[in-house]
Amino acid sequence: MRRFALCVGVVGMLVGTGQGDTIVGWGISSDVVNLPAGDDFVAIAAGVGFGLALRSDGSIAAWGFDGDGQVSDAPTGTGYLAISAGSQGLAVRSDRSIAAWGLDNHGQVSDAPTGTGYLAISAKSLHSMALRSDGSIAAWGFDGAGRVSDTPTGTGYLAISTGGRHSTALRSDGSIAAWGLDDDGQVSDTPTGTGYSTIAAGNRHSLALRADGSIAAWGLDDDGQVSDAPTGTGYLAIAAGGGHSLALDSGGNIVAWGDDGYGQVSDAPTGTFSAVAAGPSFSLALRVVPEPSAVAGLLGMGIVGLIGYWWRRRKA
Repeated sequence: MRRFALCVGVVGMLVGTGQGDTIVGWGISSDVVNLPAGDDFVAIAAGVGFGLALRSDGSIAAWGFDGDGQVSDAPTGTGYLAISAGSQGLAVRSDRSIAAWGLDNHGQVSDAPTGTGYLAISAKSLHSMALRSDGSIAAWGFDGAGRVSDTPTGTGYLAISTGGRHSTALRSDGSIAAWGLDDDGQVSDTPTGTGYSTIAAGNRHSLALRADGSIAAWGLDDDGQVSDAPTGTGYLAIAAGGGHSLALDSGGNIVAWGDDGYGQVSDAPTGTFSAVAAGPSFSLALRVVPEPSAVAGLLGMGIVGLIGYWWRRRKA
């Protein structure tokens, strides 16, 4: 009887517990086909023609363009903590070391830093960055316009985001550092002041989220990347792609703006989402899987209870 009672409790708990989030994609179709199935994904990354997703067990799913091993060379096993995608894939292992694979024409893979102690990673087409546990930044790959050599020194940085030709970092006081190519104001138009909580660098524009959830945008504005940025407060997350951008509002709804040549804006899905990622011409999002209600959990326990009752009567 004790073993039966334990079984009832476990089965009822499983029936009444949500498992995670599912992946949706939109934009250029060749980049978002064959999305991995499942509802246990916790993070996503949109690269150049391919995507990555991190499952709740720390394993990595990869799909899309595989011309340089972006998919077939994705690491196996579990326990990975973070992912990022450019022309190469990056992941942080459980020991805080970095795994890199994919295109390596400018050292994007072979020059990835060794050792441990890395907390975050950010990849774009030609260069990448990693954030160490002391808040210092490592950068590697193509160094045009100083995107690697001009990386700020020192410690205390809280976040990093690699753009197509520039890079950004968030300081501990909530101010933003930017460096690299500045032909569209990606660097010189970076907002001053403090109080920023999140940054996202696209191809030639960038975004930042203020503490009140309002969005700042700067850089190239030929498709409304800056001028069409949503106003108001309460936004929870941002993502910057090739020429479009995404934000999540307080209700988990996706707001999209900028280049819409492949439906990156007009095809944005509706529903409730927990994360967004913007690639060159496609996007990904994690759709929240509603947790079954308490009634469903009780129903599950009731079904098991009826089975137990039938089994006891049969044994009597």
